[in-house]
Amino acid sequence: MKSRAVLLLSALAMVTISTAPAKAWWQFVTYNPDGDRKVYSFPTEKACLAAIKQVDAELAKKYPKLYPRIGSCEEYR
Repeated sequence: MKSRAVLLLSALAMVTISTAPAKAWWQFVTYNPDGDRKVYSFPTEKACLAAIKQVDAELAKKYPKLYPRIGSCEEYR
């Protein structure tokens, strides 16, 4: 009887976890002249968009001939 209760609770926990919405985050990637990538992650799209403008402006000053310097904000789960 005990093993059935444990099995039932385990199955219930698995169903609960698998149906819970995944936590999302936003990120973008920058590139330098060597081709190295740097990933920036943010909890919201608004924060990502604000940061992408600032980082792109800084990279444009450092590497004016580099294109593309930066990717776009994308949502990940």
